[in-house]
Amino acid sequence: MHKTNGKNEGLSEDTIVSFAANAYVGALEKWLKDGMPSPPIVMAKELGILLERIL
Repeated sequence: MHKTNGKNEGLSEDTIVSFAANAYVGALEKWLKDGMPSPPIVMAKELGILLERIL
């Protein structure tokens, strides 16, 4: 987490981690339920990009 860049300033670390973890797991769960419509490497890269934007 980048608390120093101001993006997450004033937010609870527990809330940030919980939000990111649930977003990641939710997206992964939907991807699995949809029959893995994209290759795992694509999903991993996209989730990584999204998590970097959040954190």
